[in-house]
Amino acid sequence: MLLAAPASRFETLRRCASDPNAYAALQPNLRYFDHPAGFLAYRRTLAGNVVLGDPIAGPAERTALLQAFLKQHPRSIFGYLSEDAAANLAQASARPMRFVRIGTERCLDLTCPLAFSASTRGALKKAGKAQLSLAERNLAELSAAEREQLQAINQEFIRLSPAQKEIGFISRLLQFTHEPDVRFFVIQAGPERTPLGFCVLDPWYQDGGLKGYQLHQFRLLPTKIWGVFLSVVAMLAGQLQAEGYQCLSLGGCIGPASGSQLLPASSVYDYCRDVTFRLIDRYHPLTNLSKSKHEFAGFDMPRYLAAPHRLPLLPLARLARANHIL
Repeated sequence: MLLAAPASRFETLRRCASDPNAYAALQPNLRYFDHPAGFLAYRRTLAGNVVLGDPIAGPAERTALLQAFLKQHPRSIFGYLSEDAAANLAQASARPMRFVRIGTERCLDLTCPLAFSASTRGALKKAGKAQLSLAERNLAELSAAEREQLQAINQEFIRLSPAQKEIGFISRLLQFTHEPDVRFFVIQAGPERTPLGFCVLDPWYQDGGLKGYQLHQFRLLPTKIWGVFLSVVAMLAGQLQAEGYQCLSLGGCIGPASGSQLLPASSVYDYCRDVTFRLIDRYHPLTNLSKSKHEFAGFDMPRYLAAPHRLPLLPLARLARANHIL
């Protein structure tokens, strides 16, 4: 199938996408399946394909896109699907698919008054005393010294992390270049506004316009200031609400979602998922970050892994490998 130009894929994504994680489909070093209805992004690992998130197509065309892809790649697995896209996949697949919830995405509704938890209010007080602030910057306009300083923060953050490497794929790898509609904020503290870290917001499109943003990256050096993540998210939510945006996604949260599952489930997959998460959490402290995200009132979008395999070991290993966890 003919490959679409990167600029064409971006326009397709901006026009058709409605999922907060859709922008991850434009990260470097992915493979693409292009179709008149849109495209799919995927990575090949452990001799198989791992599809990244939802198909980039209009709601009425997703099933046709999935059917065309599965005709060429019938043994592919699908990671980080929304509930709607998972239902499209169940309809499109000619062979039985197993679906397992691998987490949720916590989203803040900015059309409602913001109500912060006691922990978040305490973090904001600490932030005020420390003169913590956010400064939005255009990466294309950074000086060489500023860019070097921010890159050093990123490298130190990764060096101090338990795994000492950066997860990619579902949460796309950090790009220190200007990207369309992406926003970059430097986290500063003290009267001298010393940079402590930074965060990156990816655009969340709907009906061809900007609905809001997803918190894509959060980098922070060791600091004595308590609750920086909570205070920064609260500041971002307040600013985006003032700008008229509808939603802020805080990204993925590890663990199964609560409530019933209408899609075909597998107790074997569920058990192996829980074991896998416990192992991953030893090297990537995702559980604590998930708890911090749930300090904010909002709604959860369930996320699914889907695979045509009867046993879950290979699909889970492929998903972990695609994300640079293994």
